Amino acid sequence: MKKKYQTFLLFCCLLGCFTLSSAQDSGGLRVAGLQMNVSDDISTNKNRILTAIREAAAGKASFLITPEGSLSGYRSTFNQKELEPALNEVLGLARELNLGLMLGTCFKDEEGLCYNQVRIYSPEGTFLGAHSKILVCSPVDKPGTGEMAQYTAGTLQTFNWNQLRFGALVCNDLWATPGYTTILNPYLPLKLKEMGAQVIFHAINSGTSQRYRPFHESSAELWALHLGIPIVEVNAAYGDKKGNAQSGLIDRQGARLVRVPDFGERLFFCDIDLEVKQ
Repeated sequence: MKKKYQTFLLFCCLLGCFTLSSAQDSGGLRVAGLQMNVSDDISTNKNRILTAIREAAAGKASFLITPEGSLSGYRSTFNQKELEPALNEVLGLARELNLGLMLGTCFKDEEGLCYNQVRIYSPEGTFLGAHSKILVCSPVDKPGTGEMAQYTAGTLQTFNWNQLRFGALVCNDLWATPGYTTILNPYLPLKLKEMGAQVIFHAINSGTSQRYRPFHESSAELWALHLGIPIVEVNAAYGDKKGNAQSGLIDRQGARLVRVPDFGERLFFCDIDLEVKQ
């Protein structure tokens, strides 16, 4: 399995070098996504992300996107004091290599409130802000439990970098999955489009139940189509099991331009066309 991953990674890096100049010349944006196993061990997660930062920088990406909860673990019981030095190490290497981050992690503020976030840093290391998950999940038969009791919901916003306005969503924010959503659907992708977002980055940790896969994937494709903007999705990995939402790039016509194998750890690159053709 390790050799297969290394071969896939080498192919991605070579492909990235061949296509980089054309992507930049056409006004595009190159990003890397890390489909990774997300554990409850912060040190293990940190080391995997550090490796991916080096690989993404070598592939000339502007940003690396990681899955939901990728540094802290997908849990509210992590230790913030353990998270902070790991976060600083990740940020230090990314800044050194001039790589931006859209880092999926849970995070606790000074008041002890816990958020499920995508924390966004420019290639220069500037903190651009964080999107905290808004459509936190709870079972329909037990509203107010689960994530609703564990995390504080955020407020929708867009982010600006290098004349690009973009949005970030965490997992259920895009889907409002039946069975796990007791909050009225605010149609967050639509709101991001209305706020001027040119692309949406979607950090996911959705599990392996294949029953939800058609809904997850068609929802993202239809939003990209009807909003006319690209969506980049980065799911977690689950060992040899298949995830139920595919990582990759969906273009503004709702077509999946980059399809990442739906099992195992993968680093992949997406060249995003930001120009709307008339």
